[in-house]
Amino acid sequence: MAEINKSKCLVCGTNIFIEIYNSLLKKCDNCGFITYNLSISSSTLKETVYTQNYFCGEEYLDYKKDKEVIQKNFQKKLKTIKSVIRKNNFPDLNNVLEIGCAYGFFGELITKEFKRVEYLGVDIVAEPIDYASNKLNLNVKKIDYLDLYKADKPYSDIFLWDVIEHLQYPGRILQKAFNELDENGRIHISTGDISRFLPRMQGVKWRMIHPPSHLHYFSKKTLSQLLSNIGFEILKINYPPISRSLKQIYYSLFLLNKEKQRNISHNVYNLIPERLCVSINTFDIMNVIAIKRPNKND
Repeated sequence: MAEINKSKCLVCGTNIFIEIYNSLLKKCDNCGFITYNLSISSSTLKETVYTQNYFCGEEYLDYKKDKEVIQKNFQKKLKTIKSVIRKNNFPDLNNVLEIGCAYGFFGELITKEFKRVEYLGVDIVAEPIDYASNKLNLNVKKIDYLDLYKADKPYSDIFLWDVIEHLQYPGRILQKAFNELDENGRIHISTGDISRFLPRMQGVKWRMIHPPSHLHYFSKKTLSQLLSNIGFEILKINYPPISRSLKQIYYSLFLLNKEKQRNISHNVYNLIPERLCVSINTFDIMNVIAIKRPNKND
């Protein structure tokens, strides 16, 4: 049964939701947007969820060890971006921002690929920022993007790779990004699509459903509507194959949040070669490229 909720839908603004998955999540009765059904503060997220452990033993087993395979996925994204730029006769990337840059693996690639690009990465976790700064010599800051002063000059591109589902206030982030983009600036987003076949079949067991780390669950329809509401125009949405190390796949399936199985399963994990990876397409992870709609006032 749909119930009136104090909070309004991020996408359409109504406040009538249906609780789903044993009340773990709630679904907007009007547009279908799905979000978490709990209250959590920004300080709690920063202090208990987004710590160094997030990259080493919680969401990821060892993010740094997976650098090679993570950068394979970023190379695919860059190939798509360059294709869209060429197809539409757009100017190249020049002043870019990555929100949720982690260890700077994307920043390292993009600064090598585009020699004249100015790059800034922001993240709220200290250890990855230290790594990106000291090991990769990247321009990065430990700061919440909402607290970051507006840049001296507008960005040509803003990236949120596997970030928007984590954000407590994604609408505010996207609006700030819109305001800080150049005329015809682009935003690039990757996130799960909860409307696809696999998540609909798996329900609450879908691998992407794990609040409070993942707070919001978009579909192609709801993310497109949210971006349009702010003033963006969709250029491309695709569902590319994702490369994963076999160690990370095994960890996610048999070790993550499964304390009872750790002793047995860890022995098997140790036998998996470090560099072995596979490319899989479950068609439930979408990449979105949108452009700041011309003549839309900031």
